[in-house]
Amino acid sequence: MKRLHLLVLVGVLCVSTIAGAQEGMSEADMMKKWMEVASPKAEHEVLAKSAGEWNCVMTFWMGPNAPAQEAHGTSVDKVINGGRVVESDFTGEMMGMPYEGHGHTGYDNFNKTYWSTWTDNMTTGMMFMEGTSTDGGKTIVFNTTMDEPVMDVKDKPVRFVSKWISDDEHVLESWDEIGTPQEFKAFQIVYTRKK
Repeated sequence: MKRLHLLVLVGVLCVSTIAGAQEGMSEADMMKKWMEVASPKAEHEVLAKSAGEWNCVMTFWMGPNAPAQEAHGTSVDKVINGGRVVESDFTGEMMGMPYEGHGHTGYDNFNKTYWSTWTDNMTTGMMFMEGTSTDGGKTIVFNTTMDEPVMDVKDKPVRFVSKWISDDEHVLESWDEIGTPQEFKAFQIVYTRKK
C-alpha cells in the first residue's frame, strides 16, 4: 500500500512538472509553488490543537422530540504528515455495544476547504466530508451525505458542525433532516481533554 501511495505521488509530481514546463515555469519555480501549497498553514495549527487524549460524552436523539440517550468514550488524537493531518482513534460504546472509529481531518490549501474521513465498526463504508469556516477554524461546518441502510436511503443530506469551546473542550454536532421543517440535532459529542 505504501508503494502505491509513493507511485501516485510520483505520478502527480510528474504531471505537475509537465504542466508547469508547458507554462514556461522553471523547475525551481514549480517546486517553490508546490511547497507553498503543500506547507502547513494557520488552519493546520488550529486543527493540531486537538492532539492529545479526550474524554467523550455522546448524546443521541432518534428524532426531533425523542428523549436523549447518552454514551461515553475516549479519543486519542495525533498530528501526522508533518503537521498537515489530525488522526483520531475513538473507542467507547454505542447503544450498549463496543464502538471504535478512526478518522482523519485536514485542510486543503489549494481548494481552501477542510476535509474529514471517518470509518467505524458499525458500517463497511467510509464517510468523506468537506467543510468551510468563517472564524479561522474555530467552527467548521461540513455539509455532506450519508447512507441509512435501515431505511434503504442513500446519500441522505446531513450536516456536521465542529466547534472549539476552549483549548480543553470542543464539540461535534450532527444535524439530520437537513432543509426540512423537521431538522434536528441527531447527536453531539463533547470532548474534554484528559488532565
